[in-house]
Amino acid sequence: MITYEEALKIVLEKTKPLGNEKVFIHQALNRILAKDIYADRDNPPADNSGMDGFAVRHEDIIGASEDNPVPLKIIGESKAGDLPPKLEKGTAIPIYTGALIPEGADTIIQKELTKVEGNTVFILKELKKGANIREKGGDYKAGDLLIPKGKRLRPAEIGVLSSVNKATVYVKQVPRVGIITTGDEILDIGENITKESQIRTSNTYSLYTQVLETGAIPTIIGFAKDNPEDIKEKLKWAKNCDVLLTTGGVSVGEYDLVKDFVSKELNVDIHFWKVSIKPGKPVAFGTWGGEGEKIFFGIPGNPVASMVVYEILVKPAIKKMMGYQNPENKIFTGILTEDFKRKSADRLEFIRAYVEYKEDNFYVKPFSKQASNMLTSMVSANALVFVDKDIHQIEAGEKVRFILFDREI
Repeated sequence: MITYEEALKIVLEKTKPLGNEKVFIHQALNRILAKDIYADRDNPPADNSGMDGFAVRHEDIIGASEDNPVPLKIIGESKAGDLPPKLEKGTAIPIYTGALIPEGADTIIQKELTKVEGNTVFILKELKKGANIREKGGDYKAGDLLIPKGKRLRPAEIGVLSSVNKATVYVKQVPRVGIITTGDEILDIGENITKESQIRTSNTYSLYTQVLETGAIPTIIGFAKDNPEDIKEKLKWAKNCDVLLTTGGVSVGEYDLVKDFVSKELNVDIHFWKVSIKPGKPVAFGTWGGEGEKIFFGIPGNPVASMVVYEILVKPAIKKMMGYQNPENKIFTGILTEDFKRKSADRLEFIRAYVEYKEDNFYVKPFSKQASNMLTSMVSANALVFVDKDIHQIEAGEKVRFILFDREI
């Protein structure tokens, strides 16, 4: 068996980013930008006001205070989108936030520091020259790089795209992920249970939503029984996918057929099978397609193992396909709140835990039930904690490494 670190390295080395496509910006949220975005002009395009108030000449308001208010004659008006009149000596022009600075003005006095009587405004405080003026190009200048390629497009980036007149944008393509569930004992939602040995699928829909949450496009190809004909039939549909995920059928049992059939039917080149991790040891990874641009994961059938393998190996691969420059899971460090013990320590184990952030630290509470068939333990968990090989016990207060899969902490 190879180590988790070796497996992740192989996955990321063999996985290739997809090509580019053009989309409208309202469809680009959370997509990865494929081409640099540059400013088409200065922003602001001209000096403008940062306040509602009055545009004045600084030399006219020297010494102004509540005890010594300076009177100025009110002329004209400057609204956003209008061309204001020229400011003359001894005058002031009412101005609104975002409006152009009138010719001759060099300072903006906010409304709260003035008092208006008829056609006269009294300035109640002297401000420094240039106060409350947003200078031309203060945000960015024409030709500046605003958003580099490889950036995930959030609402802020979408706003910038709009401000530089980009109705469409080039982004990395999103992979199509096909999911095949295998096993004679597996039933879909709504099917009647006729034998005690039958169980309803959980992997199908947990994987589907994990893929969806990552930002890719999941498709349930179907349920394959443990026979060659059924598996071959389902694999025909996989040819339309960029990523094939199968759950079950990859361990060493007599009916674990998937690994062999993907090699024969899809010409998948298997790069590893079995990783020294718990849960999820019998995981297979391969590439296929014309130049190995498609990927395959054979995921264990145990529900927790399925979700864990997705988080630690499949998700980084899909994110690399989507164009993420750093697709690996971010690893955090926290303080264990309770002792954790285990009997077997022959593999790296990812244990379920609940993490809280308080008093400038992450606090990690491990769960006592860690069996890979206990899916309900994932309901209360928001993190996977690394317990390294040969470590039988970690005491409360020790620091541990973990991956967050639920950001709401």
